[in-house]
Amino acid sequence: MSNYTTSDTIRYKTLSLFAEHFGISPARVNVTLNDSCIIICAERFLQPLVESMILEESHGALQSMRELMVGYLMPELCRYVQDDCGLKIETKGYDWNDEDLSCLIFMLLAEPAFLRENVPYPDQNKIHRHIAALTYDVQRFPEKIYSFWLEQRMLILIRDGTMTEVERALIEDGHCEVLRMSKRKVEKKRFCEEPPFGGTANRSLKGVYLDWVFPHDRSVLVYVFGSAQTIAPH
Repeated sequence: MSNYTTSDTIRYKTLSLFAEHFGISPARVNVTLNDSCIIICAERFLQPLVESMILEESHGALQSMRELMVGYLMPELCRYVQDDCGLKIETKGYDWNDEDLSCLIFMLLAEPAFLRENVPYPDQNKIHRHIAALTYDVQRFPEKIYSFWLEQRMLILIRDGTMTEVERALIEDGHCEVLRMSKRKVEKKRFCEEPPFGGTANRSLKGVYLDWVFPHDRSVLVYVFGSAQTIAPH
């Protein structure tokens, strides 16, 4: 099955799962994949309800609703990707963007290509240094950073080895979700306020998405851009 056919079937499955379980689908779903990951972006889901909750600053309720909904769909969606599409998933996660009411779901594949080879692109080392410095400001230097462009529209950054001993203790005590919410509040704000691109990317940044795979001491950071792009992998 080609990447285009696979992405199309995953897109239809995602739309149908939202409709089946919640009676309404996102306005748009895009699926992009390569030999490292699958990225699913669902745009403008439950638009009137979410917009009203944002205006009323009901962020706690909004966060809980989103986590429950996507968390509920994830097992079935992952089973479909593995059993029907034949893609073995190693880790997964998701995040939201209030600016355009979008949700981004990522699935890292087993034995992903980014672990086997690095595909360089302009200013890659500069971007890695900037990400490492921002990470150090709030926790510790990553032991390893991987990054790659996905269809010249998304820059994926994977950080390994950033957890502190305090974070490990919180996870061992069962406080993963509290830790995730706190880290997202602090880290994501920094990544949004200080993007590492400078003049590298010649277009606007649409969204920043961030989640952690605590058992692997790994985090996935995704920068999503608009349509016009001057940077591309070699």
